[in-house]
Formats: sequence, structure tokens, C-alpha cells
Amino acid sequence: MKNRVWQTFLLVLLVVVALMGLFYLPRTSVGDVDLRRVNILSDVQQRDKDGNIVAEVEADTRDGFVEKEMDSAAIEVRKMAYVDSIPKGMVAIEDFADVNGVHREMDDFYAALDEVRNRPVRVAYFGDSYIEGDILTMDLRGLLQQKFGGKGVGFVEIACVSSDFRRSVTSKRNGWNRYHANEKGRGFKASLQGLAGSYFIPGGTATYELRGQKNVYAHLLDTAEVATVFFTPGDGLNIDYALNGGSSQLLFSNGVAQAPETYDEVVETLDSDSVVQYKTVTRTIDPAQQGAGNVVAKAVNGRIGKFAMTVSGGHGSRFYGVALDGHHGVSVDNFSMRGSGGQHLGNIPPETLRSFASVRPYDLIILQYGLNVANAKQKDYSGYTAQIGKVIDQMKAAFPHASILVVSMGDRDTRGSDGQMHTMGGVKEMISYERKMASDHRVAFWNLYEAMGGDGSLAKMTEKKQANLDYTHINFAGGRRLAELLFNVLMNGKENYDNRVR
Repeated sequence: MKNRVWQTFLLVLLVVVALMGLFYLPRTSVGDVDLRRVNILSDVQQRDKDGNIVAEVEADTRDGFVEKEMDSAAIEVRKMAYVDSIPKGMVAIEDFADVNGVHREMDDFYAALDEVRNRPVRVAYFGDSYIEGDILTMDLRGLLQQKFGGKGVGFVEIACVSSDFRRSVTSKRNGWNRYHANEKGRGFKASLQGLAGSYFIPGGTATYELRGQKNVYAHLLDTAEVATVFFTPGDGLNIDYALNGGSSQLLFSNGVAQAPETYDEVVETLDSDSVVQYKTVTRTIDPAQQGAGNVVAKAVNGRIGKFAMTVSGGHGSRFYGVALDGHHGVSVDNFSMRGSGGQHLGNIPPETLRSFASVRPYDLIILQYGLNVANAKQKDYSGYTAQIGKVIDQMKAAFPHASILVVSMGDRDTRGSDGQMHTMGGVKEMISYERKMASDHRVAFWNLYEAMGGDGSLAKMTEKKQANLDYTHINFAGGRRLAELLFNVLMNGKENYDNRVR
């Protein structure tokens, strides 16, 4: 019998060479699932979820700021950030307002909380579908109102896509024409939008009813103390209201409707023989197509469980929403827009922002976007953050006394080559750019991704039924958890502020 040891050795060698060669083949995937990379040395190499060898990285301590290594495309922030002293395990708010420490971005909000017994302290929370239906903001509102007082659900659009599943308030409406930044093909004019990216025009006589709910944060949301209607009136507008099913009363009247304003325009036309002709045509100026102009706020006081209004007349009138609040305490307004990256905010005219600021001034403006922009193939988000940076500047100009806090996008997961759920490529890069944006525009930044647990944290929340199976969105239970994280870090910041100024 012949000895074939050398042939066996050669066969094994060829197999090993072939397997090692397979490691260098391009990565492939089926759908959103990356196929596992062949790597016979995986048991002796430390690798990340993408199969890359992990190299130890030293922390960058330049400029007095520790830069965490998040990925190979992490953006270094060169301005020093003020960071509160925090309990172990808490992710602090980084405040980039002033490198000299003279002014800190969040101090305006913390100082406002000291006045909460005498006036309402208002928070505007702008975001995408992550907070749709008052998810997260409902619980943040409840926690703040439990500690500092306050009533009601804040600002509510006349009609929005989340009206039917929002738990904190129910609404009924009839006779309204809806114009929304997500529906630009339906006659939407960006120059007319309010803070929620929408406006509503009554078609003849229109009705609206709003009622806070008792099933969440009872005695805080179901009974407000003041209801405020936000609108731009046209001539002849009448608004009647009723509280708690009572008798109707007049809220606003703008006199008798005026005849529509007209102007003459010379129009060039062609006759049947293609000869140029000129004729004068009378055009009508539709007030609904002019700038947003002055935003009017009309309020009614009382013990308000249900607010109803009927709108009639007023050609060219536009409505934005109704707010249910307390006379003092904290109000939190949810401004969510499904599918948005926040760019629509940059199209709100500066005069409209200033007009809203005069009737509903905010003490804290939170911006949380990025979920609909980040993707696995993109690493550079400088163009996007430049757009949102302009939004920050516009908000600063219109609401000069408000603190501005950028909240990063949260975790979003996909299945990696190891078969486990990991953070989708592009998420960490997005957060790096969002943090740099906050630094460049001298505002505050909070890393929600790190606070919720970092890599694969949304998958863990999904296992606990705190997030949806799309591994992208949280649900109401998850919103409660993240609201508690944000509330705790805000209260920690308030405690640090009190220790500094007292």
C-alpha cells in the first residue's frame, strides 16, 4: 500500500490557501443581510462586526476634549465643550456655547425653570417619525410637569398623520384643507408653513375639537387652563368656541369680508394666425398665497377638558394649530414630521419664526434628526449638517432667549456578518457630523445613541418590546425609557447650574 501523506498534505494546503483567498473576496449581501465572511483565523483575531481587524486607538485629548473613537470617519471637534459633572453611567450634555465658560447654552433654560411658578416655561421638540404620535415627548412632558407643574399637551396641529394613534390627545376636525411640507404636490407653499411645517385653510365652515386624555399622566393632560388658537386671519373671519361641551361664544371676529383685491396684467397671446396680440387681464390677489405675515394667537381661559371651535368666513385665513397649556409650569410641544431630515425648517420665513416667537416664546428648542438621512453607503454628511446648521442659526435669531440642544439620532440596527444585530453603517458617522455641527454653531449636544447603549442597543430594546421590528423606531414603551434618560440628564444639568450660580 502506497504512502500518500504528501498528497494529503498538499490537499490540506490547497484548501487552506483557497479559504484564506476567500477572505479577500468582495463583501456580498442578500437584501439587508451581509453574508458572513469566510475567515479561518477568526478565532485568533479580534475583529469588528464588519470583519475588520480591530486596532487599539488612543484617546485624543487635544484642546482639552476627549474624542471617543467611534469609527474611521469620526469627525474631530476642535472647540472645547463644557461637560457637567455626572453620575457614573450617564451620558452628559456637551455644551459648545462658549469656550471661555462665560455663557453656556443650556443656562437660559435652567434659569427659566427658576421662574416656573410665575410663567409658563416652553419646550419645542422638533423631530421626525422617531417622536411621531407624541412618543418620547409625551413622557418628557409628563416628567417635567410632575416636577415643575404645568397642564395640557401643548401645541397640536389641526390635522396630522399621527392624530389617530396619539395617546395624549384626541381630535376631531371637519371642513379643512391641509397643506403639508410632505405633500408638496398638493399646492403646498413653503413660505406659508408654520412651525409644524403645515398650514390649514378652512373650506367654508370648518370645525375642530381637541381633548386631552386621562389615561396618561392623569390630571396633567386632561384638564388644561388655557387654550390658544394660532392663525393668520383673512377679512371677515369669525371664530366661535365652546368649552367642555358648553354654549358657543365668540373668540375672534375680523369684520365684514372685503371684496378680493385685484390688479391688471398685460398678457401676450397668439391669435389663430400666430400673430402676437396683447390684452389686459384682471387678476385676483388670493391672501392665502401671500406670505404668512402676522401670526395671531387668541386664548381662552378656564378649566378645559375639551375645546371646540367653529370657523367661518375669512377668505385667505390660515390656521396652524391649537395649544392646551397651564398658566405656569412646563409645556412641551411636539413638532414631528414623518420622513423628514429637518430641512423644511430652513424654508420657514424669518418673519414667520419671529411672529411665532412673539406669541409663543420658547425657553428650550430641541432638534433631533438624521434618522431619514443616514444610510449604510454614505460616510460624509457635511452637506446635510450644513443645511441643519442654517436652521440652528435661524432659530437663534428668532428665539434669542432659547437654549438650543441638538439630540443625535438614536441607534438603528441591521444584521451583521456574525449573524447578530449591530448598528447600521452610517449611523456613527452621522452622529459625528451632528456633534461637529453643534460645535460649529456653538450650541449644546446630547448623544442619544451612546445614552441608549451604543452598538446594537435598539435590538436589545426590541427584545424588551420597547422598539419596533424594523429595528429603527422606538414605541411608546421605548419612548418612556428614553424620555427618562433625557429628563435625568436635564435635571443633572439643572443641579450643576444651581451649584454654580448659588
